[in-house]
Amino acid sequence: MPAEFETQRALFSALQALGLRAYDVAPQAADGASLAVFPYVEVGAIVFSPMDAKDRNGFDFVARIHTRSRTASMKETKDIQGQVYARMHNGEIEIQGQSLILLRREMSDVTRVSDGSFHGVCEYRGLIETV
Repeated sequence: MPAEFETQRALFSALQALGLRAYDVAPQAADGASLAVFPYVEVGAIVFSPMDAKDRNGFDFVARIHTRSRTASMKETKDIQGQVYARMHNGEIEIQGQSLILLRREMSDVTRVSDGSFHGVCEYRGLIETV
């Protein structure tokens, strides 16, 4: 499988191992409303750039992890972001066909959505090398 797919699968597995409800795309109603049970996380866009050298191939990637919550404050969203940080920042994930060199959180943000829910976004930068 391509590195892009295997990376998404590894991130998804790491989130599920935390006991989090994880989606790549949360289910939606025809009117766009979420059908997902809150709270949940989504493995969002993963942007890949080649990081090749003369004798090896690899990728630099940035993955967005979205956190969704419907509570009265940002606390639940931030708590979930903290769980993800503890698991993934400088952590290990198994990416089939790749060797993980680095995985670090670069940013996080939480905003209130018009329906009153909270949407958190964290970006993780990774470096992988094809084995």
